[in-house]
Amino acid sequence: MIVSALAELAGVPARAIIINCSTRAVSTLALMSVLRHANMPALLIDCASTDGSWAWFSTLAKQYPFDLLKMPLRPHGQTLDQIFRASRDETLLLVDSDLEILQADIFPKLHLLTADQSAYGVGFLHPGGAMPANAPIQANAGRYMDRMWIPFCLLKVTPIKRTVAAGSTFMHSRDYLEFPWHGGLSRLIYARHRLPGLRGISLEIFADSRERIHGERVPFREYDTGARVHQALVGQGQHLAHLGEPYWSQSLRHYHGVTRATLTQDFQNATVPGAIAAEVAARLASEYQLVVS
Repeated sequence: MIVSALAELAGVPARAIIINCSTRAVSTLALMSVLRHANMPALLIDCASTDGSWAWFSTLAKQYPFDLLKMPLRPHGQTLDQIFRASRDETLLLVDSDLEILQADIFPKLHLLTADQSAYGVGFLHPGGAMPANAPIQANAGRYMDRMWIPFCLLKVTPIKRTVAAGSTFMHSRDYLEFPWHGGLSRLIYARHRLPGLRGISLEIFADSRERIHGERVPFREYDTGARVHQALVGQGQHLAHLGEPYWSQSLRHYHGVTRATLTQDFQNATVPGAIAAEVAARLASEYQLVVS
């Protein structure tokens, strides 16, 4: 069914959501794997695709039981904020458009862990760690903050909605802390790391005045998609229930970064769509008897 807004969909206990941005082949594989294995309503959201995705999925929606919705193309985190603000469901399963669910064994564990009242969701923790500042001195390493692994996670709508309404966001961002008494000045000072002749300048004289994070007094904190929401909920006594093995290695296949590589040329740390086109086409043909036109 084609819908014009999330509000048109009646609330359900669990709904799978796939966001497509001009990657119709891998998005089709993700969708078909959800329909086969997830046993929950599925919604595909198309964000201003230019590769014929809307026409393709509109035709596919006449043959398979999923809902289809258009949204503007925005940063991923902003789209997730909007989805959770509008959702009437109890939980949302986020499925990356370049992820394939390989087998259904993950879902009994997923639903079992959802019953944990102190868990805001279920999935895999993407742990934080030291992050270089593009500087030759190790003291300038920042901190990549913990978050839920966004390509596959089941999140409870109520705590997420409440946290987003209170000011947290799924958006990617960075806190600059190098000059502890002024965030704006910290950001300006930190820009020196982009200039080769200035990268070696150390402001570690201020280190003892910085906020301690994981035992370190760092010059910046990197919040990837969902990290601020995770931090806010952990601060409220919630946690992400962890699926663990064997589900990480056996139940999912993630091609990683196909949308980023599609929308941004020469994007690093991403899978170029052409590199997996033959494999994806073969999977669709052998597993689902589909040829994406």
